[in-house]
Amino acid sequence: MVAITLPSSIDQIPLMRCPKANAGQGAAAAIPCVDLSAPGAAAAVADACRSVGFFRATNHGVPTGVTDALESRAMAFFALPTQEKLDMSGAARPLGYGSKSIGSNGDVGWLEYLLLSVTSNTVKISSLPPSLRAALEDYTAAVREVGGRVLELIAEGLGVDRALLRAMVVGREGGDELVRVNHYPPCPLRAPGDCGVTGFGEHTDPQIISVLRSNCTAGLQIKLRDGRWVPVPPEPESFFVNVGDSLQVLTNGRFRSVKHRVVAPEGAQSRLSVIYFGGLAASQRIAPLPQVMRDGEQSLYREFTWGEYKRAAYKTRLGDHRLGPFELLAASEPASSADPQPHCSSSGSAVRIIEPVA
Repeated sequence: MVAITLPSSIDQIPLMRCPKANAGQGAAAAIPCVDLSAPGAAAAVADACRSVGFFRATNHGVPTGVTDALESRAMAFFALPTQEKLDMSGAARPLGYGSKSIGSNGDVGWLEYLLLSVTSNTVKISSLPPSLRAALEDYTAAVREVGGRVLELIAEGLGVDRALLRAMVVGREGGDELVRVNHYPPCPLRAPGDCGVTGFGEHTDPQIISVLRSNCTAGLQIKLRDGRWVPVPPEPESFFVNVGDSLQVLTNGRFRSVKHRVVAPEGAQSRLSVIYFGGLAASQRIAPLPQVMRDGEQSLYREFTWGEYKRAAYKTRLGDHRLGPFELLAASEPASSADPQPHCSSSGSAVRIIEPVA
C-alpha cells in the first residue's frame, strides 16, 4: 500500500458519527417489511411511507438469477483499471462513471459508481461490456415493474386512482428514470470511536420513489422521525423502497422523504448496491394531489416542474434541504438530540484517505 496524491476535490473523505453497536439492536424492527403480494399490501405500504418513508419489500417477483447476474458482472466491471472504466462509460457529468466525487458541488465519499439513464427498458450506455449491458437491461426491466407495482399500491393506499402515480413515471415518454450502481470497496482507514468513513453522505432522493437492492455487505443507514440513525440490515433477497421529495410534495407532506446515508465497509467485503430512481418527465408539474387534500387544507408547497426541481437540486450539496425554496408552509420535522454531532474525526471534520494501489 502506498500513499498517492489525489486531486484536491477528493483528497479528503469526511467521517460521520455512526450508531454504536448496541444502537443497532431492534433496528430491523424499526424498518417496516411489506409483502407486495399480500391482500393488505396497499395499506401496509401507505403506513410505512407515512411513518418511516422507507420499507423492505418481499415477494417482489424478481428472479434471483437476474439480481445475481447483475451483481457478478458489475463487480467484474469495477475490478477493471480506472481508465478502462472511464473509456467505456465516460466520466460522470452527471451520467457515466464516477469515483469519490459525488456531483459537482464538493461532496465526496468512499465509492465508485455508474449512473445510467433508462429509456424503454434499455440502459443507454452502448460501450459497456455486452454481458454487463445485458444484465443491466434485464435487471432494469424487472425492477421497473417492482417500482410500478409499488406506485400502484401507494396510490391505492392514498385512496386515489391506482394507475395515477405509475403513469407519471414508468415508461412515460420523456420520463427521467435512472439506475445507479454503487460500489464501496473495503476502506483501509479505521475511524476513531463511533465514527465511520463516509461512503455516501446524508441526503434525500428527489424523485418519487427509489428502489434499492444490495449485496450482503452492510452500510446503509436511515434517519427515523425521532432523529435516530439506524442501520439497515442487508437483505439481498429483498428490495428497499425510499419515499422521495417529489412524493412528499404530491402527498402534501403526508409521506416524508427519508434521509439516508452509507458508511464505507471496514471489513474485507465490498458493498454493491443498485438503485432504480422513478423520476418524472421534465415538464411534469408537481404539486399536492387534489384528491388527497382535505377541505380547507393549505398546500405546503408551490407548484413546480420536475425540470425546475432537478436543476435546483444539481446546484445543491447532498445534505442541503432541497425542498426549502419550494415551501410555502414549512413542514415541521422533529429536532434530534440523539445525534447532535453528524461528523467527527480525531483531528477535524475530515481525514486523508490512503488509497491502495496494486
